Amino acid sequence: MAVSARDKKALLTLLEQAQLVYLLTRLPKKQVLDDPNDVTRLEAGLAAMRAAARDLSAALREKYTAVQWDELAAKPDSPDLLWRRAKRVGPQVLRELRPLLAGEPEAAFMLDPNAETVKKTKEAPRRARPSPASRRRSARR
Repeated sequence: MAVSARDKKALLTLLEQAQLVYLLTRLPKKQVLDDPNDVTRLEAGLAAMRAAARDLSAALREKYTAVQWDELAAKPDSPDLLWRRAKRVGPQVLRELRPLLAGEPEAAFMLDPNAETVKKTKEAPRRARPSPASRRRSARR
């Protein structure tokens, strides 16, 4: 689906704010909700996402039903509800709408919640296997 210039601008704004919300939700819930500055950032991020979602065309919103647009549009009334909405909607928006801007240079460095992280594990040192000759010698003893 070709994205119009108006939708592209709104998508970029929406995805930028979704990244901030997503990064805040990667922190422990208690840490974020106990800090008034973090709660304010989370509220501002969701409000900016709400505003950008309103700027998207109705056709785009109807096509991408995996994003819970009604949940994004509703303003949460408590910090706990704010956290739950951010935790659910932030990654969802990034996952579903990021592919629309796949060839755009502005979207080259956007977060991808689906990206696999490669963990480097230390390989256990291998023990040398005894040779057949040494096994025969130890069996004779």
